[in-house]
Amino acid sequence: MTSRAIISLALAMAISAPALAQRGERPAMGHAHQMAPSDIQVLRDRVPSYKGLSDDQINQGMAYMPPDWTWYASADSVRDDVGVLVVAHGSGTSGDKVLQDGVTPIASAHPTAIGFGMAMMGSGHIQRALDDLTAAGAKTIVFVPAVVTEQSSIYRQWAYMFGRRDDAAYLDVARLKTSAKVVFAPAMDEHPIVTELLFDHSKEVSKDPAKETVILIGHGPTFEHENAVEMAHLATHAGSIKTMGKFADAKGLTLQDDAPEEIRSRNVKILRGWVEEAKTSGRTPLIVGYLISTRGIQDKIKEDLAGLEYVFQTKGMSAHPNFTKWIRQSVDEQIAQLGK
Repeated sequence: MTSRAIISLALAMAISAPALAQRGERPAMGHAHQMAPSDIQVLRDRVPSYKGLSDDQINQGMAYMPPDWTWYASADSVRDDVGVLVVAHGSGTSGDKVLQDGVTPIASAHPTAIGFGMAMMGSGHIQRALDDLTAAGAKTIVFVPAVVTEQSSIYRQWAYMFGRRDDAAYLDVARLKTSAKVVFAPAMDEHPIVTELLFDHSKEVSKDPAKETVILIGHGPTFEHENAVEMAHLATHAGSIKTMGKFADAKGLTLQDDAPEEIRSRNVKILRGWVEEAKTSGRTPLIVGYLISTRGIQDKIKEDLAGLEYVFQTKGMSAHPNFTKWIRQSVDEQIAQLGK
């Protein structure tokens, strides 16, 4: 990845920082603009796309990263022995607002907080969320990772912070401490609510299903063993969508957007081949994002497919009502298992 590419990625991510102070917002944890050489080397060793970058390039990219921040969603009057902590990458001011609004029903019954950000360099924002929840009486905290799969670096970083794995995905940030019992809810994976979401997004851009090929496109994990798991989830979603919508075909692919360039280029070549094959067969390719954010790598996908004919559903999954429906159901399922 070039210096230009990493800055472009960081700028795209920077939209997740809160634009204005709001009630319930907790102090942001900013990223240092100049890291110690030892920290830079750790990132270079753990993040494949950083391996060919200089110290200055990595510092420059990190300087553009948005701050991690916390939103406390419940009113001060809400107290309960079960709290809810939702963590998300952050998808921009409008996307984050969708998530904030979506947890309102939960927040009225259980102390609820959202932690936004990648936690690459610190865990303070999530520690603050845990402290807020226990202060509101939470003895058990349901942790909901708002990600498509556990096969991702950001999930590995969260798991490290909670002591569920020994190695961090990024820097060795401070481990989280809480007197509450933390219960992990599953990621989206193959949940039927997610399938319905992707089906609806496919239908929105469909005109003649019998003459269309749906291609689900995900960001994808960096490492091949993780990517294989996510590809299996995509295949399940695609198979269901093909049947539900009577499409000519449906398939899924990840770009592995943060992987070394040769891996991403290989995946782009596959994607372009699928689009060209569909057109040759007299079908319209429908590109549907298996992406949380509406404003993420969609512009890069347009560049990847330059010169080809296709229809692109650019909406992110967080724009669909099922996104917050999945969060609420995940919480309900975990609470039911706790016997509360």
